[in-house]
Amino acid sequence: MLEPADVTRQFLETMIHIIGRKTSEEYAAVTIRSFLRRLQLTYPFIRDIEVKDTRFIELEGCVNVRESLNNVDPKELGNTLKDLTKQIMGSIGKNAGYFFIREIREKIGTEYNEVLLTTMDVDLTLMQSIYIVEKKSINLLVIEQSDVVRRLLKTLLDLVEKQTSKTSAIEFIARRVDAARQQYPFLDAVRISDIRYTMGIDEVTVQETINDIDAKELGKALQLILKETDTASFSQGRMSVVVNLPTHLTSEYLQKLEELDVDITAHGLGYDVLLKQTIATIIDVLAKICSEPYAIYAVNTLLQKTDRSPKTLHITIDAMNTSAGVYQIAIVNDTDAISETDVRRAIQKLLEEIVRTLGEKSGDEFIQTFKNSLEKKYRSRIEELGVNLHMIELHHELSAQAE
Repeated sequence: MLEPADVTRQFLETMIHIIGRKTSEEYAAVTIRSFLRRLQLTYPFIRDIEVKDTRFIELEGCVNVRESLNNVDPKELGNTLKDLTKQIMGSIGKNAGYFFIREIREKIGTEYNEVLLTTMDVDLTLMQSIYIVEKKSINLLVIEQSDVVRRLLKTLLDLVEKQTSKTSAIEFIARRVDAARQQYPFLDAVRISDIRYTMGIDEVTVQETINDIDAKELGKALQLILKETDTASFSQGRMSVVVNLPTHLTSEYLQKLEELDVDITAHGLGYDVLLKQTIATIIDVLAKICSEPYAIYAVNTLLQKTDRSPKTLHITIDAMNTSAGVYQIAIVNDTDAISETDVRRAIQKLLEEIVRTLGEKSGDEFIQTFKNSLEKKYRSRIEELGVNLHMIELHHELSAQAE
């Protein structure tokens, strides 16, 4: 888990990143350093934070935080970040304050935001809401089409990066946008680049001309990008990233996407996708009991054990980087020839083998966690196929009693 010192460093570098985009990185660093000095009388531990001169170093390394900061009460450290944010918001104008908080929340990343909220008591969403109420300015809530495109693509990048790597994610999403641009030339206003090499500010840049595009046409373009993203992911043996968008986008953005008629569901959800998503969920659940590399190994072993008949599906898991939990699920059979019976039998046997292997108590816990973890539409689908999770539980209990 991330330490408060790590989160503090990321929070400050994100601030400098945002301010520097409108001014300069040097000016942003000086500004943050000045505000921190003002707060040092109230929060003496700020002396453990150093904001360096960005003229001589990379932006990502401009904030140095000593590990001793981890000994400070996390909530007190959170109060420091909140006070710093409020002071900066008060100095950048009426409307800019709202967007400043929003950008921090969007750019800092899900893992850092979770620690901010649960450990350091820094609720950026709440700060946004309070700011709106205090300013009583409804026009602050306006989200432009360019904002939607930028946030959607940035979220896709983050989700694909979790399955692959930063470099692969940037190349992967850039190709999807380039392909869609052939049909929707206005996407020329959208660019995806690797800022580690281009020295830019954001991986995703969207020109304001996108705001003038017909909403329906823009919606169609975004829908195409999502469809091609999932289709390409499935062809490479990875899971859908589109289905995870609702949990990574705020309600404001989800509403805007709905207004653009963009459907955020998995595209091309066939039996192969159902199998892969189910197996991936099984691995995730087992990883909570043991390590993820071992979970991958165990499921792969059980798949081979149940894969002895020539009529069964042949499924393998290719662990590309086991220590990092990176893997691909491959179905050797012709995916067009996969039948309902094949899928039901494969899932049923795998679940039964896992429950039997885990034993009575752990087997029961596994089924319960699996039911809660598998997304509803996938769970409903396997139940429609005849995979009865309740009967697996019952059969396991009866077998245990008989023994």
